Amino acid sequence: MPYKVRKRKCKNASGKKGKYIITKSNDNKKISCHTSKSKANAAVRAKYANEDIEEIMEEVFLRLLEESKYGWPEFDEKEFDKDGITTWHEDREWTKQYFKSMGMLK
Repeated sequence: MPYKVRKRKCKNASGKKGKYIITKSNDNKKISCHTSKSKANAAVRAKYANEDIEEIMEEVFLRLLEESKYGWPEFDEKEFDKDGITTWHEDREWTKQYFKSMGMLK
């Protein structure tokens, strides 16, 4: 969502007077009030950063939901002791400890 900084007298949530507001580009409705243009610009950058994080979180959440249709595999410690699962003994041990730390290994 595009945001704009506009010069307009305003009051912020704590009652302090400001000179700059943030609006959506297609709307004149005040989103927030700031005492300086630099603070308003910083708030706009923060809004864009927050939108990016929310978009990434949504993608991750949807992917997890998709994967959960098939269920999470339950592992047994003996599974990692079989030959051929990994190439080296150290890899098997590391993998076992990793799954244990995540609570995925009994």
